[in-house]
Amino acid sequence: MKKLFLTIFVSCGTFFVFANDIDPAKEINPDDTLKVYYLNEVVISSSAKETNDLKNLPTAVSVVPPRQLQDARIESLPQLSAFIPNFFIPSYGAKVSTPIYIRGVGARLGAQTVSLYVDNVPGFNPSAFDFEFQDIQRIEVLRGAQGTLYGRNAIGGIVNIYTLSPLSFQGAKLIVSGGNYGRFSVKGSDYRKLSDRFGLSVAAYYKRDDGYFMNSYTGKNADASENAGGKVKMEWQASPSFRAMLSGSYDYLSGGAFPYMHRDSSAVGFNEPSSYDRHLLTNGLSLDFTGKGYTLHSTTGFQYLKDDMKMDQDYTPKPVFSINQKQKQHSVSQEVTVKSNAQGNYRWVVGAFGFYDNREIDTPVALKEGMVKALQGFIDKGMANSGAPLRLALENNRIDLPGVYTKPSRGVALFHQSTLNNLLGLKGLSATAGIRFDYEHTGIDYYTESDGGDLNIEFSIPGRPIPPISVEGDTLLQGNYSKDFLQVLPKFSLKYQFSPTAQVYLSASKGYKTGGYNEQVFSDVLQSALMESMVRNVLKKAPGGMSLPEILPIEDMPPLEAQLSYDPETSWTYELGGRCEMLDKKLSLTYALFYTRVNNLQITQLAKQGTSGRTIANAGKSESKGFELSLKYVPVDNVSLYADYGFADARFVNYKIMEADYSGNHVPFAPQHTLSLGAGYVCRLPYGSFIDRLTGNIQYRGIGKIYWTESNRDYYKKGKLYQPFYGITNAGLSAEKGAFGLECWVENLFNTKYNSFLFEATDMTTGETSAFVQRGYSTRFGATLRYAFNR
Repeated sequence: MKKLFLTIFVSCGTFFVFANDIDPAKEINPDDTLKVYYLNEVVISSSAKETNDLKNLPTAVSVVPPRQLQDARIESLPQLSAFIPNFFIPSYGAKVSTPIYIRGVGARLGAQTVSLYVDNVPGFNPSAFDFEFQDIQRIEVLRGAQGTLYGRNAIGGIVNIYTLSPLSFQGAKLIVSGGNYGRFSVKGSDYRKLSDRFGLSVAAYYKRDDGYFMNSYTGKNADASENAGGKVKMEWQASPSFRAMLSGSYDYLSGGAFPYMHRDSSAVGFNEPSSYDRHLLTNGLSLDFTGKGYTLHSTTGFQYLKDDMKMDQDYTPKPVFSINQKQKQHSVSQEVTVKSNAQGNYRWVVGAFGFYDNREIDTPVALKEGMVKALQGFIDKGMANSGAPLRLALENNRIDLPGVYTKPSRGVALFHQSTLNNLLGLKGLSATAGIRFDYEHTGIDYYTESDGGDLNIEFSIPGRPIPPISVEGDTLLQGNYSKDFLQVLPKFSLKYQFSPTAQVYLSASKGYKTGGYNEQVFSDVLQSALMESMVRNVLKKAPGGMSLPEILPIEDMPPLEAQLSYDPETSWTYELGGRCEMLDKKLSLTYALFYTRVNNLQITQLAKQGTSGRTIANAGKSESKGFELSLKYVPVDNVSLYADYGFADARFVNYKIMEADYSGNHVPFAPQHTLSLGAGYVCRLPYGSFIDRLTGNIQYRGIGKIYWTESNRDYYKKGKLYQPFYGITNAGLSAEKGAFGLECWVENLFNTKYNSFLFEATDMTTGETSAFVQRGYSTRFGATLRYAFNR
């Protein structure tokens, strides 16, 4: 079936290339060419905060217009990966985590290092970052620390997503798509003006697939999913000086998750449920007022997230270790900015930001039969070493570790930025400086206990038969901690505008990623507390003369708050870059060289080699240095070429854990290279033809290498542990007639094999450490039918 599709695809592509025997210069409408789509489609003067025009920002910025999103089949944030230089989002098997890496800076868990804004409303949880794109007006990706204007958790950059406005676009859209692996989706939207000043848009979507990875234990695919949602947007132009926008969106997701398999296997093989369900509700209210010499902008945001994650955390068919995490999160934010809009050499913006975020996590962990058997072996070994004439036997073959954790946080910030143009009387020279004062209070309230940890004391004293004694072994941990953070985030830049189409800039900016408390470490903490509780209660009923260390060795642990807490991460980014357009704007070039120094790098670690969940720890210092290059070229009106390359060498500068020294090693999970190559061709047929226009495009995206551990080696230190550089080729061919369009597409055309995620975990039943992987998707293909009606 795949071979037949590829044959038809290539044949059709060859046909349409040779079918065009008309003169492109005379017959093609310039408004329909890829030059319009890729170079000049998005024309924005500025944002609500910036004192520089977006096109001429003194920082690395990529703007992706809607046509480019359509041609590259980018339907969610992870699909932007590698499409932008040094921008990478790995697939970790579920939308519960959508970590964004920019220039080697990122995080698998905890606070995000790259912030996401949708219509100026911020997202507070990476679990809400991966949603279905629909009617996107543009996407902006600002690379490098953006702390001055955006504050917390913008240490690596910012992603701004803007959706269509019913005041600027009126029409209806319908998109139906299907493909192999049971892929099916339908999207519909309607935009209209109810009056000259009031617009309304309504949109909805549904998407499903049968999954891609077989679970050999159940005989079914492990990752089938369904996704549905909708959005309503209202805009009111009350007067020439006042505008209001109210929006609401809802997204529902349900399906299998975490199709992790042994590195030497071709199928998943776990026995416990692994799934992820999510409800996501987002509301935003924007108010804009234009006064004499200034504009006032207000954005109020609210986000509600409720999800349910189930995971077989031993990743095997054995009954060992499972987790069921449920979280509820309410987030409210308010930002007000006042910005100058008078034409002159001096521009300024001042603003205030505040938020409240409350996240409740219910995380029951279950130690199943295999884990209990391993614990019994540990106890038996300790008792044998003590020489005591007794045995401690666990009463149950399952121990539950339920826990509820509430993590409230709140913060306020004040910021200012000024830009002075024509500095020192030199036309084209400008300076930008800004500062932000950011305060945050965060905390954790925890309640966790063990259930099923009771045991029996079985005596073996010759001549003295003693009946077994039952001992209460369960334990309870309850309490709360909190702390405050205060950061000052400055920014400086110089820019020289040689001409309207060429500039060079130099910048320095500070970034800040909030600290906090990691609830996932409680799995490890509670297991240690359970063992200590068992020993303590046994000593109360065991024969005298025994000390606690003689019965079972209890590991010395640091104070609980020290185990839970991790500090803020800060950085300084220095950047030299520029952009220019040449050859009558047919060639566009953007470049940047950067150096980032990170202090208190937050890194995700597997507790006890994957047997007790994950934790976040500060890893000393790191640095990332590299460069980025983007080229877009339109040799003729109906042909467009582009290339984007990023190199980031991210390494630990000072990182030691006990006797291990990882200084000089590569920071894990961040790729060294990203490469995107693409070409597009438009063939507009003569009037009266059966088809109005044929469009073909092809893209290549390359990523790697990616190291998977802090040591950069496997557990047994037999060799380097990394994903080599790999590339994926996607292509599409579409035909359009009037309001209708039909596209045939293929993803991973050459069926490239790669791992999108790898980690090591120890089997508690055998003591062996193995590597588990999330495989990349194989070849996928299908067709999409589009209907677009503009009123």
